[in-house]
Amino acid sequence: MVGDNTHDGRSDDIDAWHRRAYLAATAGSTGGVVWLSGCIDDTGDGGGDEEASDENGDADDDDEELPEGVSEEEFERGPVPEEYRTALSLGDEERDPDDLTAKADVGFSEYDEADEYSAHEPGMCCANCADYIPDKNGDTFGACAEVEGYIDGADWCTIYEELPEPSVPDGLSEDELATAAVPDEYRTATSQAGEERNPDDLQSQADVNLMESVEAIAEEVTLPGQSCGNCAEFIPDQNGDTWGACAKVEGYIAVEDWCNLWEHIREEG
Repeated sequence: MVGDNTHDGRSDDIDAWHRRAYLAATAGSTGGVVWLSGCIDDTGDGGGDEEASDENGDADDDDEELPEGVSEEEFERGPVPEEYRTALSLGDEERDPDDLTAKADVGFSEYDEADEYSAHEPGMCCANCADYIPDKNGDTFGACAEVEGYIDGADWCTIYEELPEPSVPDGLSEDELATAAVPDEYRTATSQAGEERNPDDLQSQADVNLMESVEAIAEEVTLPGQSCGNCAEFIPDQNGDTWGACAKVEGYIAVEDWCNLWEHIREEG
């Protein structure tokens, strides 16, 4: 679904973006991510000011930003937290912890390095992949129905599977989806972050620049890793038609959409 494509002044911010700043912005209020060192070194000079020291005062360029209490081995291989172990992905696939592929075997990479692979197309990232399981505990990471370990929505791998646009519900036209009254199951439903939808206090899809997340990321309207499927305001499918809704925006909403109200799911309290 596509709304007004105005870039809304965001492209200048995107030009200066790198993953380290993004994680700091999304995780800063939770305390859920422990800063280690050397996520990305764009200059190749060993990190310079971007390096941080570990608890022993030593810097290591191979370190990753990790959830608190999670080792590098656990981050790469698992196990993931219990809420992800057999969870359903955005494409409704159940994760089987005994049938997963190693990250090294699927060309797993961060978004800004994925263009090294011919299979990658602009805008594609884990957050809009059918196999992705969005963040469920506020630590900014999710999981995958096919790949082991913790998964960041801004990552990508070679088994990326596109999320198709859901079929238009019976009795509606495609043009009506943006303003149609949602089914009763969604009318006052609770979002992924626990916010109740108020049908009398919603914004239009055009006003929030709603579009497909792949398009928004490719056009640098937003950052890699953002989609309605991992937004705090999203209300997932309640009736089996594969559509969802939003606590802030009117009409039918698809998991692979995005708008400028996107908000990270954070831990309660």
